[in-house]
Amino acid sequence: MTSERIILCADIGTSSLKAALIDSSGRERAFAREAYPGDQVAAGTVLAADWEEALRRALGLLFSRHSELVPHAVCISGNGPTFVPVTRDGGALPPLHWHDKHKVISVPPGDPARKSMYLPRAAWFRENEAAAYNRTQYLFASQDWLAWRLGADAVTTLPSPAYTPYYWDDEQCRLFGLDPEKFPPYIGLGRVTGRVSPGAAENFGIPRGIPIVAGGPDFIVALIGVGALEPGIVCDRAGSSEGINVCSTVPADSGSGLGSFPHVKDGLWSVGAMIPSSGRLFEWFREITGQKDRSYEVILEEIIRCAQGKDGCPVGSGSCLFFPDLSGGSLTVPSALVSTAGLSSRPELGRAVVESIGFKVLSALDILEQNGFPVTEMRISGGQAKNSLWNQLKADISGTVLHAMEIADGELAGDACLALTALGDAADLDEACQMIVHIKETYMPNGAIHGQYRQEYGRYRDISSKLEALFP
Repeated sequence: MTSERIILCADIGTSSLKAALIDSSGRERAFAREAYPGDQVAAGTVLAADWEEALRRALGLLFSRHSELVPHAVCISGNGPTFVPVTRDGGALPPLHWHDKHKVISVPPGDPARKSMYLPRAAWFRENEAAAYNRTQYLFASQDWLAWRLGADAVTTLPSPAYTPYYWDDEQCRLFGLDPEKFPPYIGLGRVTGRVSPGAAENFGIPRGIPIVAGGPDFIVALIGVGALEPGIVCDRAGSSEGINVCSTVPADSGSGLGSFPHVKDGLWSVGAMIPSSGRLFEWFREITGQKDRSYEVILEEIIRCAQGKDGCPVGSGSCLFFPDLSGGSLTVPSALVSTAGLSSRPELGRAVVESIGFKVLSALDILEQNGFPVTEMRISGGQAKNSLWNQLKADISGTVLHAMEIADGELAGDACLALTALGDAADLDEACQMIVHIKETYMPNGAIHGQYRQEYGRYRDISSKLEALFP
């Protein structure tokens, strides 16, 4: 291998963009996170220009503080399935976001086009915004659009050939009535797609001419970034939402309620349980209780004291339970707070909210186990993984061993792995993971506390089923 490499990694999130400078030994030398406009995040109307501006601000911070770190390549991952329509003059229209369930057509069960994650959104766009659709030259995935803005070719990064039916092909485009030429051609994950243009070098401060490496959708790249490349390794990727993915030799049965997608390695599957509202619930709690300016650590310390019975009712008392998302997965629809003792403090409400998140994780693990995918330990990734108090509490509630990684954001670590393979510093992803992916700390569940939470979870589940009947 040549001398130490520095990789510029970026990930387009739902509410913010993260960027880091990571060296070829797996050290995150610099990190920045830039939020998008809050009102647009709340409304779900973040623009592609907001991603670009967040990247510009993030890189400004990175390079101003660490001018000695000069990147050798750049790799970007992003949320999906999200589309950015780009007109023939190069302008970006408002994205079709992955989380917008209103801008997607329904597909009858059994339809041969059902596998595509993207085309139902493109079809909605054609049917409901025909003039904009006709002006569109390309429909980009989020990360491919931002890479294109830096100087990459107009391409679509395909995680593996097995993903083709989950993206698109000519037959599926025909079934949806879509023009295949609007979809940029496929390129493999971790391939060089171009080089940083002179204009992008000036605008973003990135060295001119360095390779731009094809990063993929965040849920794929995060699996690489925690080293979930062998059967049995589990990734718990937790941010605003949360996904628990098991690397498996077989997919889940249809009707199991689990998602099954091809892995980046041939012959393997990623079997996952999705939790739509996870960290988002905690942010909601911080906002409604006027604690946006208080640190997560201080708030969680108060919540844990409450759970221990020091400043409130202890675990197992059944005094306060929170049931979010009773009919549709959004806090804009009915949620319920059940209290038998009466709330007397913010930490008691916080404990109910945090435990509801933990119970969602426990429910997901139970579903995985019931379908033949038992989980005893997980590698954690994302913003939530940076908080040791929450990691221990999640381990206690779920009864699962949790491994925190040296680079907490799996997407950024995965970007670095892809770039090292593209540069030839690693022969394949397995070797790249050996260089980049390292476990920092392990959280062991407390058996006694988990037993209490198991009992509480039984009560929680019983009440939840009754409440859900009220909000079909």
